[in-house]
Amino acid sequence: MAGTFCLLSKKGGVGKTTFTLNCAHALAFSGFKVLLVDLDAQSNLTKHLLGRNQPGGFVRRPDFPDISKVLTSRHSAASAVVETGYAGLHLLPGSPDLDDLPLLNPRLGREPSRLRSLLAPLYPHYDYVLVDCPPVLNWLTRMALMATEKVIIPTQPEAYALQGLQDLVPWLDKMTATAQLFKIVINMYRANTQLHQALAAQIEAAYPGRVARQRVRLTIDLAEAARAGLSVFEHAPTSLAAMDLYALCFELFGLSAESVRTRMKERAAEGLGTEQQGLAVGT
Repeated sequence: MAGTFCLLSKKGGVGKTTFTLNCAHALAFSGFKVLLVDLDAQSNLTKHLLGRNQPGGFVRRPDFPDISKVLTSRHSAASAVVETGYAGLHLLPGSPDLDDLPLLNPRLGREPSRLRSLLAPLYPHYDYVLVDCPPVLNWLTRMALMATEKVIIPTQPEAYALQGLQDLVPWLDKMTATAQLFKIVINMYRANTQLHQALAAQIEAAYPGRVARQRVRLTIDLAEAARAGLSVFEHAPTSLAAMDLYALCFELFGLSAESVRTRMKERAAEGLGTEQQGLAVGT
């Protein structure tokens, strides 16, 4: 059964989607089967993964199956899942129609467990399911919390992001939902600035035991990789950001060199592709 995580932040601009995308790549490149669920109406995950090889980017057809059509029962979740071109990495695409769904179907806001019932048949087929939530607390957020087990909060060590944490963490602790706060991740970290050092220490002091040890340093490689339509592991595999993200995935998802070696041997035996396997640590 898959480990299910929702990636959540109350504030935009903290690198949540980029973080989610690269975590999924790190897991897939390590031999694990990963499902990304794009629950954000901006659909940046979908545009990145499905538009990288298309001139002009991803063009959505009117009949394209996506998460909005799954939620309104026009498609099953299984029929909407698409291959991304990366072995072991699948996507349930996002939709700009998500913001309008409560107006078209008011029942959706009163059925917080709907997403879980739709996704549950897929869970046995994956090692990890990562749900990218919108940067707001709304009906979609509540669905994601009911459909997953653990919450990861990427945050930037900046004053406004810290204020967002101070609102979000108590809200999560009071929520009656399946998912519970797992880890806060300090993302976009500038290790050479006293401000970021001080704010990171403040976050760790405010939420003892709930902050990941590994921080993700901010480098230009992340932005350049996104612009190229690649993960940072493909664009700059020896960069600080790539090393930080891979180490963080080991911490968050309980990986080990032995577990990665085992999964990649299994993947090779299944014939699921080996072109990116050399990116995995410990092989």
